Amino acid sequence: MAQAKKTATYRVVTDAGGGRSFRFYCDLSGELCCVTKPLRADTEQAALALAWETEGRWHFNRCPACGRYVSSAMFNVNAGRCLDCAPWESEYPSFCHHCGVRLREPDACFCPVCGARLQVGGTDGKEEATK
Repeated sequence: MAQAKKTATYRVVTDAGGGRSFRFYCDLSGELCCVTKPLRADTEQAALALAWETEGRWHFNRCPACGRYVSSAMFNVNAGRCLDCAPWESEYPSFCHHCGVRLREPDACFCPVCGARLQVGGTDGKEEATK
């Protein structure tokens, strides 16, 4: 059985004084969601646990279907799942669930940056025009 992820994707930045700051990223879009203040702990794992519990986890939604930690932009609140597990169906998204770019057109069917389809299900005729 696979072990569940305990934190979002992160990078560690160590300062000259030995403090560790953590940068937490959305597991779906790669967006930087949280940078913690420098922390001191005996081990990097202890510092990570402290950073996640005190600052990091409050910036994420955890998808109950796949276990990924995602930003609010990559979370379908109506379905309670990340956008890979529950793409938008009847409402138009504000962000691309593949690359994370903010969408300028309120009724876009495809991402203008990466070309990903933004909706599943029925069509409104615009898909054919943008291919």
